[in-house]
Amino acid sequence: MTAQLPPVPAGEAILSAARRFTAAHGRKLKVGEVEWRYARLGEGPPVLWLTGGLRRAGLGYDFLGRLARNHAVVAPDYAPVKRFTDFDDGVSAILRAEGIERCDAVGQSYGGLLAQAFLAAHPGRINRLVLSSSGPADYGRLWVPALAVAILAARVLPKRWSASLLLAGLTGLLPAGSDPDGNWAAVLRHTVRHDLTRADMVSHFSVAADVARRQLVRPERFQQWRGDAVVLRAENDRTQDAGDIPRLQRLLGRRVRTISMGPAGHTAALLEPERYVQWLEKALG
Repeated sequence: MTAQLPPVPAGEAILSAARRFTAAHGRKLKVGEVEWRYARLGEGPPVLWLTGGLRRAGLGYDFLGRLARNHAVVAPDYAPVKRFTDFDDGVSAILRAEGIERCDAVGQSYGGLLAQAFLAAHPGRINRLVLSSSGPADYGRLWVPALAVAILAARVLPKRWSASLLLAGLTGLLPAGSDPDGNWAAVLRHTVRHDLTRADMVSHFSVAADVARRQLVRPERFQQWRGDAVVLRAENDRTQDAGDIPRLQRLLGRRVRTISMGPAGHTAALLEPERYVQWLEKALG
């Protein structure tokens, strides 16, 4: 009689693969008092990958490995800093440590906000901006009070409540029917509940509030930029609006090329890594 192995918990295969990826490609860099962790892999034209609200680049192990076939990829985790200046210092130090003077920047979801602010601060360092499931980050100061409430909630609510609120928003971004075995939903739950700290959640809103409060993303900041911009859009991504492209073109002061991902949704990079890299290579080409 053959003994049956216990079933593998939902999401464990993905989490194990992400841990192996980080072990193989992960690096650390101390910037001031802050420790930054990031992945560095591949050779070729350099690409800075700025991940979304899960804050852990290693969860994109599948498509990052495929992207690294033709590119030198740098993908930081987000340290729990509270100001954009500190984020800028960390990412700039990582690029210097890797000997990268110029690169393409790809921002996914929340990472799109960070990519636009980084480009505005360093127009001479970014060749091409690719926004994936992300819109223009020219948030006015009217957003600051709402973000201040979110920061307060992240600071004072029991962590499980804050985690539940964040998790509800992230889980809702999975396209209907895209995760039949519940593996990615399980990964989201584990990451938000057990990996992200309260400081991560405060950082998430604090950096966004700093960008809005200081008006770091505004048209005049892009006048000296000589690059181009591409947006990857999915027709069933509720975070993208029909008015995003005209608004982004006004912000950047140039035409913005769009590439359709069809019904791949907000999480195409995780759920359809091979197709996603094809779209991304088209954007970078």
